[in-house]
Amino acid sequence: MKHDTNLKKRKNLSPKKQKELLRRNAGVCCICRERGLGINFHHIDGNPSNDKLENIAVLCLREHDQHHRPQKYTIPNHLELGAKEIKKKKEEWERFVKEASKKNTKVLAVLNVFGNYENIHSMKLLFQWENKIIIERVYHLLSGPVENWIDRAFDERSWLGKNIQLVLIDEPLSVEHCPCCQNSYSTTINPNRAKKLTASDWKERSICSIYINPKQASLVLVIVYGKKAILNGSLHKCGNFLHYMSDDFEERKEINPKQDVRKQAVDVIQKVLFDWSPGRILICTGNHDKPHLIKDLLLPKCWEK
Repeated sequence: MKHDTNLKKRKNLSPKKQKELLRRNAGVCCICRERGLGINFHHIDGNPSNDKLENIAVLCLREHDQHHRPQKYTIPNHLELGAKEIKKKKEEWERFVKEASKKNTKVLAVLNVFGNYENIHSMKLLFQWENKIIIERVYHLLSGPVENWIDRAFDERSWLGKNIQLVLIDEPLSVEHCPCCQNSYSTTINPNRAKKLTASDWKERSICSIYINPKQASLVLVIVYGKKAILNGSLHKCGNFLHYMSDDFEERKEINPKQDVRKQAVDVIQKVLFDWSPGRILICTGNHDKPHLIKDLLLPKCWEK
């Protein structure tokens, strides 16, 4: 009987390397990232003798089988599990696990709730990093009472990193589905808002500049973190309304004729300042090209016209 000399000899992965791979991958598959599933150590390049850590992907039994028998899986999931894609997912997941464990992690745990204020029927827990959803967990009434959802969400956060901030989207969402895979869409935190929430040096490096137009009922507001503007906003009087606009938010608030309009305008800006809590606030007015600083947020009388 002839033996094929081109066949590579399988090299058993040492317990030390297995332990290190499990640590780097938080003990789960780098593709589906589901807990509690059986796993395999997969050789990405197809060479069973190459046991370098960079060549070994932690895959659950399903994802491992899908890679070797893709023709058996017909449900669309946006993913073709070739070697290139597995390598990409492995590197992305291991980077995320490392980031999530840091003291000043940039990872956010975002809760989406679905339904209305009287009836919340489901919830999603998203782990957001670098403006992408890395993990998504779904909870609904058929999987247990609402209080269990919260316990499970906190358990998921503790599993990945005790310093991950938990953020709740401030209103119930309606359910919308992807036309391709029929999975429901999710809402993430605005990238600049996420930067503010995860910046350990926010108070030291954030500055808000407000320019008050002395001749028209308008002002502009810019918040800078480091050297980058992360919020551009403006407020002006438009008929009987105060119109505030920023990069991702717009509001038209009807003016109460029984109250001072300038105070109402200041209240709108104070709400923004409270929400963003910049470390320093600079207020200026006068010539736009050469404005001068003032101490307080005092609006000119043109707002009353």
